[in-house]
Amino acid sequence: MTTLHSNHIEAYLSQLGLPGKLGGLELVSQLQARHLAEFSFSSINALYGEFLSLQEADVFNRVITNREGGYCFEHNKIACMALAHLGFEVRPVLARVMLNGLDTNPRTHRVTLLTLAGCEYLVDVGFGVKTPILPLKIDSNHSVEQGGNEYLIERKAQAVKVSIRAPEHSDLYEVDLGIVYEGDCDVAHFYSHQHPEAGFVNNLVVSRIESGQRHLIRNLHYLFWNEHTGEHTQCDITGTQQLQGLLQEHFRLQVSMPVIEKIFAKVYERANQQR
Repeated sequence: MTTLHSNHIEAYLSQLGLPGKLGGLELVSQLQARHLAEFSFSSINALYGEFLSLQEADVFNRVITNREGGYCFEHNKIACMALAHLGFEVRPVLARVMLNGLDTNPRTHRVTLLTLAGCEYLVDVGFGVKTPILPLKIDSNHSVEQGGNEYLIERKAQAVKVSIRAPEHSDLYEVDLGIVYEGDCDVAHFYSHQHPEAGFVNNLVVSRIESGQRHLIRNLHYLFWNEHTGEHTQCDITGTQQLQGLLQEHFRLQVSMPVIEKIFAKVYERANQQR
């Protein structure tokens, strides 16, 4: 690893503020939870239409230094690199997203496969508001509660399916556990942020998860819920100043007004076409 990349990772780990003297699964768990709290999932750059380089320095600059947000191919690449830097055995894997109920979707979600003490785990910091907040052990079929969600893990020979069973029923994704190279991720990433019919090219999705509090922007709606208190709030987003304020206050994102104006106009036009 070059000094440049090492410096990026050390700066990232410093921003996470991980407690000292942690190791093993506890360290991975803290890294995952702190990443989800500190760095928001966002489709803003994909919706804006820019080509998003996955070169390590470019990814760290966008997501960590400039706080522009990002999606799975950015967030999970950063987490995978950081875990490898910390000495963990990790590699990328690709998954079919199944939120639309179809199991024939292309593999457009990047996750990190962790092998630790003879067990395998999925570490995910890039699936939006439904992202598991802790590593998921995938050696057998079982369910696990994390915060307000109950996740179901169904293990096959070379794949694992992850679903939510409570408080709602939703299939999330099926991970292919075969070998994946960064070039495979580059291809899926290109489709996900450049193809005219890709979801993130057409929809504004921003989320952040911290201490049981989940914030979500879905196109022209902002939603918040607290898993511990049951509090739910939501509001419509009616203008660019309001959107910028939400992004700064609840998602810790720094987005320029010209970018906000373009993505707001695109989402607003699309909403009107669908009426």
